[in-house]
Amino acid sequence: MYWKIIKRILFAIAFLAFSTQIVPAGVLPVGSPEYEFIYDRLEHIQALERSLEDFQLGPYPVNLITPVRDPVKWISKLSGRQLALFGFMGEDFSSIKYAEAQGFESVRGGIAAQPLDKLFIYGRFGLDERKADNPDYSGKKWRGLAGDVEQAFAYVHTGGFNLFIGRFASFWGPRESLALASNVSMDGLAYSFRWGRLTLSYRLAHLDGLNPDEDDVDQFENRYFASHRLDLHLSSRCRIGFFETAIFGGPGRQIELYYLNPLIFFHSSQLNEGQNDNTLLGFDFDLKPAGGLKLFGQLLVDDFQIDRKSQGDEEPSEYAVLIGGYAADWIPKIDIKATYTRVTNWTFNQNLPRNRYISNGKPIGAVLGNDYDLISVSLYRWFGNYARAAFHVSHQRQGEGRIDAEWTAPWSHIEGDYTEPFPTGVVEQKTRFSLGYTRFVLNNFFLDIEAGVDKIRNVAHVTDDNQTLPFVQLNLSAFFSSKINVE
Repeated sequence: MYWKIIKRILFAIAFLAFSTQIVPAGVLPVGSPEYEFIYDRLEHIQALERSLEDFQLGPYPVNLITPVRDPVKWISKLSGRQLALFGFMGEDFSSIKYAEAQGFESVRGGIAAQPLDKLFIYGRFGLDERKADNPDYSGKKWRGLAGDVEQAFAYVHTGGFNLFIGRFASFWGPRESLALASNVSMDGLAYSFRWGRLTLSYRLAHLDGLNPDEDDVDQFENRYFASHRLDLHLSSRCRIGFFETAIFGGPGRQIELYYLNPLIFFHSSQLNEGQNDNTLLGFDFDLKPAGGLKLFGQLLVDDFQIDRKSQGDEEPSEYAVLIGGYAADWIPKIDIKATYTRVTNWTFNQNLPRNRYISNGKPIGAVLGNDYDLISVSLYRWFGNYARAAFHVSHQRQGEGRIDAEWTAPWSHIEGDYTEPFPTGVVEQKTRFSLGYTRFVLNNFFLDIEAGVDKIRNVAHVTDDNQTLPFVQLNLSAFFSSKINVE
């Protein structure tokens, strides 16, 4: 049955790719520091413009990056007879008080091609010394480097329809999306369809499973991710989107057909089938009340108790919320961005470990975990499109909760009302002040430097262990691209 579905998908790709309407393909992938800086500049441009474009769906097609495409213009200027080869060599250096300075090398490279007018192909591998040094990394290493294919996908664009197949990262809603982080690549497919002011989107992915050799399970458990969303552009100043995601799996479990249907509710479907999957609901918005000002927000609800009929209904509300604003040219050439994020304890967690909202040990959303809140304010001074100075100040409160914590359900072990503080346990508090400078140099070099100080109370949740830690971080990379004719 699933092979028939795959064949139909491949047929649809071929049909779309060979259809007669000529619409250039190509996207700017998300996730790497160089590309993320381009997305930073696009955020400035978006705040100044009134638009009906789908900026809430990343990665962006090349027509949306035209004002800032110079460092990556090879992506948008591929012909059907050319294959682009590209590479990055980077050095990531950090120094912090009381710790030994560290430097990590990385090498990235890959190919890009547009063999058909509507078909774009992109692949990038990475060799990373920092990844190999991570104690949580369990993959293969080569000469002190951890290697993997970071992204490898085919992208089809025709009219209002976009399709991704392969391994890729994306985001939904704000760049700091609670639902999908731009630095998390997953294997699967995604598509969106634009109809007037409506956009329907879908994503399906196969996640890392639970292994008896490494996890507390008796047999291998498959894990999957499914999500869908509907966006409505109320005007060129206002957009609202609704979404639902699901983490599901189990020993020998395959993907049910209802998780392939973007038009039905996943939560009710899995309940009717007697499953215990982890479904989340949410919405997000963009609002531009004045020129240069963009307000945005996102709410994600993991669990919310309406009835109070049993002790199990004392389970605390589990949610994540992001609110923020971006003021472009607040003072000429000066931008200000402010955000507040709050994620409650038990959010993204579940009684079945396979249903936790993580992929390869990292949160699928752009969050620091759970049981924390973070307020951040940044001032940016732009020097053209490709250079920026920044001042950052932030304050974070981190409780002792974790997404991968054992599901103890303390509300079920008492009688009567249950409450818990936020954040929980001994709260680590960190205030950061920093200055930074980021720029492209000659479209072949990238520099990102930040220096500042962290003032931390209750370090690692140890009461009265307070530290002040100056730090310096430097990310430097050199990159190239070359096109070769294949005919």
